[in-house]
Amino acid sequence: MTDLEVIVVIDGHDPETVARLEMIADERLRLQVNAASLGAGGARNAGAGVATGDWIAFLDDDDEWLPSKLERQLALQRPAGGRVLISCQSAYITPQGTSVRPREIYDRQMPFDEWLFDRRRLFGGHSFIQTSSLLLPRALFREFGFPDHSHHEDWEFVLLALKRFGAELLTVPEVLVRHYAEQEGTSLSQVGRLAGSLAWVAGLHGLISKRAFSGFCLTVVAHQARRYGGWREFLTLLKLAFRHGRPTPVQLLVFLTVWGMPRRLHLALRRLRPSAPVSARPPGMAAPGRPVP
Repeated sequence: MTDLEVIVVIDGHDPETVARLEMIADERLRLQVNAASLGAGGARNAGAGVATGDWIAFLDDDDEWLPSKLERQLALQRPAGGRVLISCQSAYITPQGTSVRPREIYDRQMPFDEWLFDRRRLFGGHSFIQTSSLLLPRALFREFGFPDHSHHEDWEFVLLALKRFGAELLTVPEVLVRHYAEQEGTSLSQVGRLAGSLAWVAGLHGLISKRAFSGFCLTVVAHQARRYGGWREFLTLLKLAFRHGRPTPVQLLVFLTVWGMPRRLHLALRRLRPSAPVSARPPGMAAPGRPVP
């Protein structure tokens, strides 16, 4: 797949990056330099706003596409009308190892919000979606775009597309993206972000069910709160889940496990998850959980 344009969004003052990119002699490369930072959602909207192709795909600057990513997605059979988001599986790479996400492809047998947030097993990773995996028609993107805030704009983007704009989500059942997560200093999982996450989910009027709401509180942001917070955050999440959600036994079990299990034991258990295929690992990376010599 070579018939494309690459739009690199420089989100604010960054002359060194601009200078390096201007050294690349390829007419397919274009720069979009924002005078001031617009944030993740705003930067993506700015780049898509100057795009001229029929399709738009996103790649965050700390992720990687495998070479066949666009080709495999565009080859997928699509419904008539073109209102579709196309995703794929990702190699989810953390300091503890590499796993495949999502392990269960979304098949429309349940509402998307419950597939995304309602934990149905003790271990996570069965549902997952992230911006670097997405491909969609430019005409569809122009109808709504990314929300202009800094909390979970990628999830909200997909929720809006599916539940308010009638799009269908299709997923290529192959690892086509390397997603780097849980790196120190780059994660949103800080206690100062917890209030923003809870305000975000409370504002999703009509987009998520009560079951999805409690799943978000008890399994998604619970990890953030446990790592950086204390018992006050524990009680806050539990209270919100029962007041506005519909907790399931699995959600409560995961929540109590997150808060009651020592972090070392939790990390050790995470290493038991299925690993990504060797081809999905970046060059020089050892097997999951093992250091590179």
